[in-house]
Amino acid sequence: NPLTARVMVNRVWQWHFGQPLAGNPNNFGATGKKPTHPELLDYLATKFIDSGWSVKQLHRLVLRSEAYRRSTQHPEPQKLADQDPHATSYAAFRPRRLDAEELRDAMLLVSGELNPTLGGIPVRPEMNLEAALQPRQVMGTFAEAWQPSPLPEQRHRRSIYALRLRGQRDPFQEVFNAPSPDLSCEAREASTVTPQVFAMFNSEISFDRALAFAHRLQQSGGSREQIVDRMFQQAYGRAARPAELAACLEHWTKMTARHERLKFDPPVYPREVVREAVEENTGEKFTFAEPLEVYADFVPDLKPADADAALRGLAEVGLVVLNSNEFVYVY
Repeated sequence: NPLTARVMVNRVWQWHFGQPLAGNPNNFGATGKKPTHPELLDYLATKFIDSGWSVKQLHRLVLRSEAYRRSTQHPEPQKLADQDPHATSYAAFRPRRLDAEELRDAMLLVSGELNPTLGGIPVRPEMNLEAALQPRQVMGTFAEAWQPSPLPEQRHRRSIYALRLRGQRDPFQEVFNAPSPDLSCEAREASTVTPQVFAMFNSEISFDRALAFAHRLQQSGGSREQIVDRMFQQAYGRAARPAELAACLEHWTKMTARHERLKFDPPVYPREVVREAVEENTGEKFTFAEPLEVYADFVPDLKPADADAALRGLAEVGLVVLNSNEFVYVY
């Protein structure tokens, strides 16, 4: 069916360029928007069918295209903005921010923690503890608290394998526009708001990834300059420029001195959470303790208490790298 092929290539194009060839991907056809490039849509659909409906071949065709490999900087930006305000000509590549799941997986990848195993049952990544333990109602009774998978290799699987609960959304992913599981999402929002900065710079999740990243680099050995250069190679796919190298080394020195004055305690995980409820028949209030069994055998990630000042200082550099546009956006 050629319509099926058009729908598929339209979504793949949207995935890589941040916008579809034909708007309203969930209502493709007569009820949707007309494609901006109908000939291109037909060409991609034909190629998709001729390749035996190979999704890999389709991705390869799009990623190797001239349109995808164009620079984000147009030689005449003002003229382009006047003639193409909606960026539908693809005369320049419009940077695309990583989706919430892509961002999490990218941080796990560079930190060396990502488990690429395919298939299997859903896993439970770590979540902000306050959000994980908040009371939730399901069918008139309390739902169990969110308890992460006990082992790092389980928690650090790709986001596609993370368990989704309608009433328990991950705050970190939600702030980066992860869609609600209650509705079909035809296109992700890509907002830029202040809470994203707090999530990336100040959250425990982000610093844990930066600390694991620093530990991975330190374990590889080499001079301070070589370590910083490898950081750029793994995060950006390029070598550090002289000015960047100097700035990172200076920041590493300053942060190491700062962390020598700081003391971190090992994390203490709760073994139960106390709930308060009202008895349905009498209206009396009562409390009960919900056990959190997973924390009996929980293996935590590398924490600041496990690292020396130099490693934590390097993690501060890694945190800046993970917060850069070059890491968070596709250019």
